[in-house]
Amino acid sequence: MSRSGLLARTAAVILLGGCSSGEISEDDPSDARDDIAVETGATDSAVDSAPTADVGKEADAVAPTAPPCLPGDRTEWSGTIPKTVVAISVCSACGESYVVAANGSSNPAEVTLDDGTKSIKATVPATGKVTSGRIADKESDGSVTVCGTSDGASGCLPVAPKNQKYCDPFRSITKLRAERIDQGVDYGGAGPIYAIGPGTIDLYRNRTDSGWPGGTFMSYKITAGPAAGKVVYLAENIDLNPKLKSGSYVFNGTVLGTLVNASPDSEIGWGVAGAGYTAEHSCYVEGCSTPLGFNFNALLVCLKTPSGKSTGATTCCPPSSAYPADWCTLLDKWQ
Repeated sequence: MSRSGLLARTAAVILLGGCSSGEISEDDPSDARDDIAVETGATDSAVDSAPTADVGKEADAVAPTAPPCLPGDRTEWSGTIPKTVVAISVCSACGESYVVAANGSSNPAEVTLDDGTKSIKATVPATGKVTSGRIADKESDGSVTVCGTSDGASGCLPVAPKNQKYCDPFRSITKLRAERIDQGVDYGGAGPIYAIGPGTIDLYRNRTDSGWPGGTFMSYKITAGPAAGKVVYLAENIDLNPKLKSGSYVFNGTVLGTLVNASPDSEIGWGVAGAGYTAEHSCYVEGCSTPLGFNFNALLVCLKTPSGKSTGATTCCPPSSAYPADWCTLLDKWQ
């Protein structure tokens, strides 16, 4: 090292409160660095005690995988609630929804479900899971709004998931009686009859249809799932829901009408869009069990509705390939 370079380094040490001897070994330049470190207080212990760059901060928490719905229920939405580390599955049952939530934070989180008239809240344990209570879906469109909060940040799902599950339409009938299979399937008993799944009311005739015993005929077109595009009819001794009309949205929580426990009871089956008759109308003979009557009965059985009964006469109408044969397999895939 040159003499001028050595003098410059010695001056730097003196200005920073250098060593008492004032000598720097030319053979070991690290002596100067050690002196500077000591004099400026940058010891190992001082470095260890200095603040770190957000080590372990909750903002670094990661949302886990969304947990599954309960067996038999349909997943309508799955993912992470925006701005949170809460992963959820929005699950639909018959007429109601719930969430299964998992929390990626070491602090408790919250999930809220709202149907437009009331809300329920569930606390998700730190790094844990919870299944919320159930809430009736919004009457107008079968949806539920879901929001969440974790570590002080809140967000809501970008959409309000709609309940699109298929359900037994006679699940709440008192003393339900499965009767004959004809153009559709006949059932007796008393109580509310629900829509099978999501759809739109086509015809609405409440005690005004002279072509049907009992005077009631309603039809609705299924809009999602394995029966999408098909029309379902409901007829006979039923008082229709006065809140409904042609064009109304329905889903499995919509009460279509109330079955009166008296003859002629009720009939349900495949219909025709815009027409007040059944899909087997042109070939039906009184007392015959039709192919589409059996087909609709198969759908109901897959939904856990008691099976109708064959009349034994089955030759009045030809088979139809326009309707799926294996409803149970299709429903398993859907929900």
